[in-house]
Amino acid sequence: MIGLHQWESHKQRLVTSILMAAPLVALLALGPYWSWTLLVMVVSALGLWELQGLFFPDGLPNSWKMYFLLTGVLLPFFAAFGGTAWLHIILVAALFSSFILILTVSPLDPSGIPRFALFELGWLYIPYLLSYVLLIGQSQNGRIWIFFVLLVIIAGDVGAYYTGKTWGRHKLYETVSPKKTMEGSFGGLAASVICGVLFGTVFINGPSVASLILLSGFLALVGQLGDLIESMIKRVSGRKDSSQMIPGHGGILDRMDSLLFAFPSLWAYLHWME
Repeated sequence: MIGLHQWESHKQRLVTSILMAAPLVALLALGPYWSWTLLVMVVSALGLWELQGLFFPDGLPNSWKMYFLLTGVLLPFFAAFGGTAWLHIILVAALFSSFILILTVSPLDPSGIPRFALFELGWLYIPYLLSYVLLIGQSQNGRIWIFFVLLVIIAGDVGAYYTGKTWGRHKLYETVSPKKTMEGSFGGLAASVICGVLFGTVFINGPSVASLILLSGFLALVGQLGDLIESMIKRVSGRKDSSQMIPGHGGILDRMDSLLFAFPSLWAYLHWME
């Protein structure tokens, strides 16, 4: 039985999910490409804001925060208008500019290189990976493929949650995520494959059922590992949630952790299929 407090929390999560999903679906289905770019830039900035709180619990000077955020959002901006070439050019430029800043501002500060190493990790982890949403959007049937990966990952999250709640007995990786179970993981994998095959068969021309099974299963596994990676970051930082930005869900990172590595994985599949 679900207790009153658990039910209220569950209901809050459900209402918040619906309120977030409706405009997101509308934007992805009908919005122009520039609106996708703006969305990815905003989400990247919010994710980086949460990540700097995890990486630097004692805080950063405002000037470093702004450098971290503004440099990060350049990655999706240039990916949208220059593709993979400009995405990687800006990534290299960010690395180079970081070393130049250390060299000119604080060359003998022992905290300088570790700080910028975490900056680079943050740029790779959030805006770089999210930029693949925009690269997929430039592909043929890009909108459909974005919905495909969203459905696979969300189905996996929902399937894992309810399967784990109902039948979960064996811990998946208690050191990092105490509540996750092996039964939940298998249930999430099954839900992802079923939904991915059904959606792909109806809406996507080309891939065989076998390909859809393999792709859906692979993306589901990538999503589960992405979830564990973010859980590890939070546990090392001594935090339960990345923030309290989304009622009932925690932060932006808590909602998109399973998706971050799934987007470039799907892009690699589409690139390989060309």
